[in-house]
Amino acid sequence: MGENNQSVHIAITGASGRIGNVVVRQLIQAGYQVRVLLRRESPAMAGLPVETVQGHLLDSRSLHALCFGADAVIHLAARISIQGDPDGKVHQANVEGTRLLLQAALANKVRRAICFSSVHAFRQDPQTVPLDETRALAFDSVMAYDRSKAIALQLCLEMAAANPSTEILALCPTAVLGPWDFEPSLAGQMLLDLYRRKIPLLTPGGFDWCDVTDVAGAAVAALHRGRSGEAYLLPGAYATLLEVAALAEKVTGVPAPTRTVPFGLLQLGLPFVQLFSKFTGKRPLFTHESLDTVKTGALQVSGQKAFQELGYTSRPLEQTIAGAYQWFDQYGYL
Repeated sequence: MGENNQSVHIAITGASGRIGNVVVRQLIQAGYQVRVLLRRESPAMAGLPVETVQGHLLDSRSLHALCFGADAVIHLAARISIQGDPDGKVHQANVEGTRLLLQAALANKVRRAICFSSVHAFRQDPQTVPLDETRALAFDSVMAYDRSKAIALQLCLEMAAANPSTEILALCPTAVLGPWDFEPSLAGQMLLDLYRRKIPLLTPGGFDWCDVTDVAGAAVAALHRGRSGEAYLLPGAYATLLEVAALAEKVTGVPAPTRTVPFGLLQLGLPFVQLFSKFTGKRPLFTHESLDTVKTGALQVSGQKAFQELGYTSRPLEQTIAGAYQWFDQYGYL
């Protein structure tokens, strides 16, 4: 791609999502022409100068319209679940949607396809051994989401090897925090609930947390950096939920919980949480899968490969949390 970004057309799926809308904003700022696939109007896209293709990830016709004439495609659309995959839609979106998107990219001779995967695509155990891109994929995970991301990542790498005319690579962020969290995400809702003092106790365990702005920057860099057929982990820093809460208190001044509930007691309470969620229609406070995630998440995720090949860097977690709260305050969430 040349230096004049105004003549470069980038197509994006999942543009209104947690990471996608930040990628779009950075692309626009860099002067690229952006075309997005949207199923419905979204406040995350309001006012942005983008071309819109109406459709969805499982509609081949709209995917071909999205990719037609594009120099590159960034694939972010996915279905996240911490409640299994009872209707098969997680696998359908994450695996079949990825297959259809890449087929459309190949048919339209798109030069480069950047597929977003996740750290969840990799096995988290052994938990105390640094996790890098050589770790086995999570085909045997208890989480349907993890299995779907593992299968989709393998699909991307296999299609890259079989189709050298289109460069295909994958980006695998950890848990994302930061600004532009319209929905908000599960992690963003946790920060809001801490601010509103709706969380009296926390679960043990934690996760690796990264900043959405840094992740989006890696996607833009991957338009011209990184190797086809490779996956790149995008980590930040590991922190327990208690440590995240303490940083939230430091940023906002709102007292945070200082105690955790043992995993055993939380497991005993799962049936009641699920029953409450069913009757109220509200998202459950926790599920078996969300507990497993914070209990078994890798303690150290290596970003060395992304640093060397994409120029990826990650900012301090306190700065990320401060940025999230500043955005929530600016947009009336607090």
